[in-house]
Amino acid sequence: MDGKQIILNQNEILNKISRIAFSIIEDFHKEKKITLIGLKENGFLIAKKIKKIIQKECDINVTLHKLTFEKNSEIKMTPDINYELKNIFLVDDVLKSGKTIIYAIKEILKYEVDCLKTVILVNRNHNKFPIGVDYIGLNLSTTLKDHIEVIMEKNNESAYLV
Repeated sequence: MDGKQIILNQNEILNKISRIAFSIIEDFHKEKKITLIGLKENGFLIAKKIKKIIQKECDINVTLHKLTFEKNSEIKMTPDINYELKNIFLVDDVLKSGKTIIYAIKEILKYEVDCLKTVILVNRNHNKFPIGVDYIGLNLSTTLKDHIEVIMEKNNESAYLV
């Protein structure tokens, strides 16, 4: 792996995701329902893992949605939301500038929302936008030139500093 430094291996990623899921359970254990919205591919895969852990450990009903950004600047939610949104968790793999999260929040706020929390696997601490992160797997201070690459393939999950 030329030029790549591993920052999280598969086991460490699973531990971070588990810790986030248990933090959500601790904070929202009295709720009947929560909604996880995963961004693009990796955020959605992380959200699926969080859902699995929460449903295994407690009686919270977890719904899962995927938010994608189309080439024509359209934002698409699948499946469509046709119910009241009370507790939303917006999930992504890496927080870089915060721009993607801002666009996602703008889309989510088209619905009536009671509570919106952000979940990030790796926070780079270089926000250009005023984004607060509620659940973080790893805070990593990087230079502006550094890039974080998260791979969420079956049996090959890892995060690299490039």
